Amino acid sequence: MPAERLPGEPAAEVKHWLAEISAAKKREKDFRKDGREIIEIYSGCEAEKTPFNILYSNTETLLPALFSQTPRPVVQRRFKDEDPLGKAASLAAQRMLEYLCDTNVEGYETFDAAMEAATLDGLLPGRGVTGVKYDAETSETAVEWEQVCVDSRKWDCVYFGFARKWSKVPWIAYEEYVDQDEAKRLFGDAIAAKMKFEDEEQAEEDDEGDGKNKSDDGDEDSDRKVALVYQIWDRAGGKRVRYISPGYPDGYLKDDADPYGITGFFNCPRPLQFLAKSNDLMPTALYALYKNQAEELNNITRRIKSLVAAIKVRGAYDGSLGDQIGKILEAEDLTIQPTDDGAMIGQAGGLDRLIWLWPIDKLVAVLMQMVQQREAVKHVIYEITGVSDIVRGQSAASETLGAQKIKEAWGTMRLKRLQKATQRYARDTLRIMLEVATQKLSAATWAKATGLPFATTEQKAQAQALMQAAQMSGQQPDPKAMQIMQAPAWDDVLKLLRNDMQRAYRIDIETNSTIDVEATEDQKNISEVMQAIAQFLHGIGPLVESGTMPFGAAQAMLLTIVRRFRFGTEVEDEIKAMQAPKPKDDGGAAAAQADLQMKQMEMQQKQQEGALKAQVDQAAAAAEMQRLQLEQEMAREEHAMKMAELRAKAQLNELVTASKLKVAAATAAQKERAAEKQPEGAD
Repeated sequence: MPAERLPGEPAAEVKHWLAEISAAKKREKDFRKDGREIIEIYSGCEAEKTPFNILYSNTETLLPALFSQTPRPVVQRRFKDEDPLGKAASLAAQRMLEYLCDTNVEGYETFDAAMEAATLDGLLPGRGVTGVKYDAETSETAVEWEQVCVDSRKWDCVYFGFARKWSKVPWIAYEEYVDQDEAKRLFGDAIAAKMKFEDEEQAEEDDEGDGKNKSDDGDEDSDRKVALVYQIWDRAGGKRVRYISPGYPDGYLKDDADPYGITGFFNCPRPLQFLAKSNDLMPTALYALYKNQAEELNNITRRIKSLVAAIKVRGAYDGSLGDQIGKILEAEDLTIQPTDDGAMIGQAGGLDRLIWLWPIDKLVAVLMQMVQQREAVKHVIYEITGVSDIVRGQSAASETLGAQKIKEAWGTMRLKRLQKATQRYARDTLRIMLEVATQKLSAATWAKATGLPFATTEQKAQAQALMQAAQMSGQQPDPKAMQIMQAPAWDDVLKLLRNDMQRAYRIDIETNSTIDVEATEDQKNISEVMQAIAQFLHGIGPLVESGTMPFGAAQAMLLTIVRRFRFGTEVEDEIKAMQAPKPKDDGGAAAAQADLQMKQMEMQQKQQEGALKAQVDQAAAAAEMQRLQLEQEMAREEHAMKMAELRAKAQLNELVTASKLKVAAATAAQKERAAEKQPEGAD
């Protein structure tokens, strides 16, 4: 029994979880033991024990019948009402899933590889598990790269809390081995320094003697030091992801809140199990259903081998023939040997009377019976596994179309249940991938991955500002801005996808493999409805038009017809809204109506012409006013230029006059000085 849990005490928490995992291992001890034996048989590790490997044959036949190509995600509105935002969200979600399924990023598992691994685990040990994870490369300022991808889990490295239904599973634990570098990256240097690291081989042996195949987890000669770590998705304990290690009993290595916000919390869908049980989650391998027949088949094959070895051409001959018998047996084809004992052979009645072969008739009869018995056992195994359905479903080209459809429909009936389980698993995995993508990936990543021209918040704000500016200035708004405002925004699309309730009601996520049959049936039903309506209108329409049958009676008959079809309810309201056709007249009303329409058109044309003329006159008046304003401004500028020129001339004249006065004064002064210097009495 698991140890009593003491919340709040780290060491007690670790002890509790180790006890829970140990109890899970004990519950599934037989399943894990049988699973490893089945994988050894499938892999041919002990070929001598399985001379007829029917397990490999059946698995290789069923595997491509269950999963052979990548399923195409189909995301559509659950209801076909007019819903632009729902349509945009569906388109974005479908493109994102197509991108995630078809993106082969180095170092990450592809969706195809994960689905094939899960299907193979479901066919062999009996349970396939695939996780979904988010990974990103960040810098100090932003996320440089981010990705949502699948993460296959080894079938015997996953443990489940006890429950009888998947919806009641309290926790899931993934077993991992991490080296010191990985431990430092995940848990920090301080905790990694206290963890217990051992050789990889020794760590596997110490895992409570679980008996795992060492070759499955690593190289036996590897000297890499690793530590056993359990990643626990605890739904019952507050939706937390906890990390513990038997080599670190002091507490949790790490304890995180719900990282993805997935519906149902767990990062994996319900495991892929092909043997359905009503109230039990314990997996059972398909091989367990025909293990006794497979062992019988191997025993028969070994006996056939012994019988074939015992059936040899052996015998004796008359010694009087000497060495002639040996020469005859060694001779080439169509070679006749001479003999000296012809008389003796003739007396004996022929050479065959002198040779006695060892009897093998009974051995051959037994061999034939054993071969028939082996075929009978194979047929029983094929009936148990459903391989016989595949054989019965095969048809010849010469068969009629009806016979081929019957074989296709009924020859693979049991196989369809296995295919449906695989399709459900792929659909649930895609749903979880989409939930993680909506919760973790940014709008920029969505835009790059999908290539959709939805607007971001910044683009919406810019477009709104442009439209407001155009409205204030009386101009026509920018068409690009109008397109951005009318288109859905990434924030609105992601908000819808992130809302569990709205997504469940408005978006339906499937794969093409899960809806192909339904789509074919829908198309058939729609075709039948359209054909019934067309026949009714062709036969009853003229009677209603001529007044022979009342419109209400015809409408009631049509409603009665369409209600018998699956899609009739979707057009019922439209049929109820149909109006009775107007009775025919002599054409006068039509002529009056046409004349009225012509007058209305002429009036509208005159109004448009008047409005256009008013606009032209207004534009001409505005142009004339602008011309007058321009002329006034030019006159003012010309007057100012003339006044400036006059002022400049006046200033120049003043300068010239002043200069002349200065020269005259200087000349007079010079003459006075000269007169003063002349001697008296001089002439």
